[in-house]
Amino acid sequence: MRAKLATFFLLFGMLTAPLQTASALPRADVQNDQVAFDFPNTATFSATLSANAKIVSVTLEYGDEQLTCGDVIAKAYPQFTSANTVQAEWMWDMRQSGSLPPGAQIWWRWRYVDSSGAEFVSEQKSATWLDNIHDWQNLASDNLRVHWYGNDAAFGQTMLDAGVEGLRRNKDQAGLAADAPIDLFVYPNYNDMKDAILYEPSWTGGMAFPEHNVVIMGISSSDTTWDKNTVIHELTHVLIGHFTFSCIGSVPTWLNEGLAMFSEGELDAHSQAQLDQAVSDNSLFTVRSLSGGFSELSDKANLSYSESYSIVKFLISAYGQEKMTQLLSDLRDAKPIDDALNSVYGFDTDGLEDAWREAIHAAPRAASAQPTAMPTPTYVPTYVPMSGAPLAVTPTPYAIPTSSSGGTSDQPKPNLLTDTTFLTLTSIMLCACCLTLLVIGVFVFGFIVRKNNAKAKGENNA
Repeated sequence: MRAKLATFFLLFGMLTAPLQTASALPRADVQNDQVAFDFPNTATFSATLSANAKIVSVTLEYGDEQLTCGDVIAKAYPQFTSANTVQAEWMWDMRQSGSLPPGAQIWWRWRYVDSSGAEFVSEQKSATWLDNIHDWQNLASDNLRVHWYGNDAAFGQTMLDAGVEGLRRNKDQAGLAADAPIDLFVYPNYNDMKDAILYEPSWTGGMAFPEHNVVIMGISSSDTTWDKNTVIHELTHVLIGHFTFSCIGSVPTWLNEGLAMFSEGELDAHSQAQLDQAVSDNSLFTVRSLSGGFSELSDKANLSYSESYSIVKFLISAYGQEKMTQLLSDLRDAKPIDDALNSVYGFDTDGLEDAWREAIHAAPRAASAQPTAMPTPTYVPTYVPMSGAPLAVTPTPYAIPTSSSGGTSDQPKPNLLTDTTFLTLTSIMLCACCLTLLVIGVFVFGFIVRKNNAKAKGENNA
């Protein structure tokens, strides 16, 4: 899916890129050039545009700064009354396009043409997509910037220290390092975090947006250890997203989540007990089944995270950090996971599972001629049109994950059919309709021919 989206954005950028560069055009006469946020719903751009002749065409070019496979320039065409000076305004409705994460950088510029054919472009401006209601505080260190409100400076320092420790662990354990500043937005509770972004899963406690170098999270208010681990977990997703960014490659979920869990440290007692029980009663999920989305059911989801941690811990403990870094590099270079595993470790996914099961003293993998069934994926909407890479989600602590379809009425419903199944069923229905129409047509045609023949025969007999 990410490859399809990346290809789309690349083509979209090529189709919408201006024929002339902004620097090659005359500087526009623009006044009151600004954007007003109704966070998290809309961004309204407005400006007063002037020229020596009547302005006959106005285009707003806009977008957000993110990691993409190509330059993407969105265009809007605001209504205006032609004159030498016009008032232009256009609203970007996130409720229709999909929400940007808090902290995303929005940019825009105006391009317009007057009746003489002269074209002008304004200076590009940018703004941070964030509410102005709360008194945000900030702390920074190295490549990490922490933003928070509703807590004191000591709290901010605790979150910053957790993030710095997470960056250190990822560099030491998997060779992952930040190549640009990462912004961490910490909300004082989960409700405030959910109010800051549209269409998130109802059980979300933290979300990573690698394409924007942004992490958002709410705090539990009762478990400082969980809060610090959430910081480390989500930062790991950002680091993985940047290191493995590719328009054609992908990272299996067990590896992505396993590294994020491993960076937190040892499993908590409850998760370890659940994993031990699954080993004891031979109810572990197969590694292949953990390559896609995890189950929405609480127990299955938690076991999926714990297994992923155990698999990654096995790989790093048995083979070292350098091989893990090479595995990620191969995936970035678009090698399928089986090929990447074979190249680095000498076994494919099934071989990995065999070695891992032996290491944790679990029963051997059951041989099957049928593909392993995938768990029901957790529904996470894709943010369009600006989203570049899939986001990562951390569940709220101690909350039972529920289907996001049970949320508010403006939350999109999950698609219960895959694209392939939908197209197949559509094709079958179309074929059936065409066949039915053909049969009816043949019947009607035969009836008409027979009727005409009978009429002609009667006339001949007369």
